[in-house]
Amino acid sequence: MPTAVIYTRFSPRPNAKDCDSCERQEERCRTYCERKKFPIGAIFSDRNVSGGVFERPGLAAAIDQLGLLSLNGDCVLVVDSVDRLSRDMLVALTIRHEVERAGARIEYANGTPAATTPEGELFSNILAAFAAYERSRIRHATSRGMKRRQANGEWFGKPPVGWMRDPNDSKKLVPCEEEQRAIREAKAMQKDLSMSSQDIAKVLTNEVGLFRGNPWSARTIRRILKKGPRTGMP
Repeated sequence: MPTAVIYTRFSPRPNAKDCDSCERQEERCRTYCERKKFPIGAIFSDRNVSGGVFERPGLAAAIDQLGLLSLNGDCVLVVDSVDRLSRDMLVALTIRHEVERAGARIEYANGTPAATTPEGELFSNILAAFAAYERSRIRHATSRGMKRRQANGEWFGKPPVGWMRDPNDSKKLVPCEEEQRAIREAKAMQKDLSMSSQDIAKVLTNEVGLFRGNPWSARTIRRILKKGPRTGMP
């Protein structure tokens, strides 16, 4: 009887209430292993990790464990569903290749056929393609929604240099006078060809003050010099 390694992944997003947590996935995977009489050798998970990337700590550890278990016999990676394994076609194929190279195979707790036959491989690839499509659709819808709200004056993420959140409305930005002054002075100092971005950062830190609790960095200076001062809404 093969030894099972359970892998779960959860990536919260705006409709996270419709997603399955790692705990719920693990519960179904355990039930699947009990039904198949697979002893569970280890359980790994990745939380807050996109299904569109291959580099994941939990996944890497699971594949390493499969490699160790395969030295002593048959082993299998049990995942709740195809989209929990990956939401990118290339990543899905890469994971399958790495699992097979470790001497194991993948089985899905929701009953998706394993890619151990031509038909199962075709069906698995089709589901992986649909998972990739769903990821792209969600990303596109989220981007459109954010652009629409930004067009109405709302801002998401970290405010750009020279701006701060409105104390009366955290969704909107207002100019930060201290940072706007720093931008103007950095622009003026840029005319002195003997001053590097590092030199300008030191001067601003000493004369204007810290930038959001930290000394001004050469990287930030290069960014604002490239874009120049902002006088209108970003």
